Amino acid sequence: MKQYIFLIFLMLSISTVDLSAQNDIDYVLSKVEELNQDLAARRELTSAQKLEAQTGKYLSNPEVEFEHLWSHNRPSETAGELNVNQAFDFPSAYSNRNKIAKLKQSMYDNEGAAFRQQLLLDAKLLCLEIIYLRKQQLIIDNKVTNAERISQSYKDKMDAGDANILEYNKTQVELINAQTQSRLNRVALNSKLEMLNNLTGGIPVEFSATDYDWTFVLPSFESLETMYFENNPELANIQNEFDVNSKNVALSKSLSLPKFELGYRHDFGGGVNSNGLRAGMSIPLFENKNTVKAAKAQALYSQKKLQSTKLNKTIELKQLYDQAITLLSSLNMMRNVVNKTNENITLLEKALDAGQIPVTDYFTEYATIYESQLSMLAIEKQYQDVIAQICRFEL
Repeated sequence: MKQYIFLIFLMLSISTVDLSAQNDIDYVLSKVEELNQDLAARRELTSAQKLEAQTGKYLSNPEVEFEHLWSHNRPSETAGELNVNQAFDFPSAYSNRNKIAKLKQSMYDNEGAAFRQQLLLDAKLLCLEIIYLRKQQLIIDNKVTNAERISQSYKDKMDAGDANILEYNKTQVELINAQTQSRLNRVALNSKLEMLNNLTGGIPVEFSATDYDWTFVLPSFESLETMYFENNPELANIQNEFDVNSKNVALSKSLSLPKFELGYRHDFGGGVNSNGLRAGMSIPLFENKNTVKAAKAQALYSQKKLQSTKLNKTIELKQLYDQAITLLSSLNMMRNVVNKTNENITLLEKALDAGQIPVTDYFTEYATIYESQLSMLAIEKQYQDVIAQICRFEL
C-alpha cells in the first residue's frame, strides 16, 4: 500500500514539475507581450497603418470659387460669380477602394501578428536556453564537487606519503577546469537572464523553471501542417497582399472609365442674378495608360509569391518535423546510455579510493560520462527548440 502511495506521489510530482515549467514560460510570454516596448510600438504602427488605409477611399474635396468684379468708372456697379464643384470617379471605383481598404487593414493586422509571434518565439527560445544552462550548471557543479573531493583526498594521501605530486597536480588541473566551466556557464546564464529582462522592458520577471515541458506529443504531419498554415500570419499577410493587388486590377479598370463633375453656379451683377448647374466629364485617354497592365502584373507577382511561400513553408515544416522525430529517437537512446553510465561513477569512485585504478584513468572515464551527460542536454535543447518552432502558431 505504501508503495502505491509513493508511486502516486512521484507521478504527481513529475506532472507538477512539467506543468510548472510550462506555466513559467507561459507567464514570461504573457509579461513579454504586456511589457515589451518594441511590441507596443508595433501596435501603434499597426493602428496608424489601418487609419491610413482608410484614406483615399472617399470623394475628392469640393472646390469653391468666388469672383467679385468692380469698375472704377462705375463704382456703384459690381459683378461676381460663385462656383461650387464636386468631382467624382466612376461609382465602381469607390466600391473597390472600400474593399481594398478592408483588405489592407487585415494585412496590417497580420503583419503585426507576425511580428508578435516572432517576438514571442524568440522569448520562448530564450527561456529554453535558460533552462538548458540551468540543467548544465547542475552537471558542472557536480563535476566541481567531485573534483574538490578527489583533490582533497589526494592532498591528504600526498601528505601521508601515499600519493605523489604528479597525481595531486592532475587533480588540481581537473578542479580548475571544472571551476572555470562552472563560472563561464553562470556568466552565460546571467547574460540570458538579462536578455530576458530586456524583452520585458527592463522590468525583472520571475522565471524559475529548471526543466522543460515533456507533455507535448507530436501529432501526424498532415494534421500539424493544417494547423500550421491556418494560424500562420505571414501566409495570411501574403494572401492579403494578393487579394489587394487583385482588387487593384478592378480599381484600375474603374479609374479607366470616365470621371464626372457636378457643380452649382451663381452670377450676380448689373441688377441680374443668375443660378445654374454645371456638369462635366473627363475622358481618361492618356493619364491612366498601362495602369491596368501594371496592376495585373503586380497581382500575378503576388500570386506566384504566395505559391512559392506556401511551398517553402511546407518544406521548412517537414524538415522541422523530421528533425523532431530524429532528435526524440536520439534522445531516448542517449538517456538509456546516460542512465547506465551514471551507475559507473560510483564504481569508479570506489575503484579509485581502493587504489585499483590510477587517477588519470579515473578522470578519463569520468570525462566520458560527463560528456555523455552534456550531449544528452544538448539533444534535449535541440528537440525543445524544434518543437517551439513547429508550434509557433500557438503563440
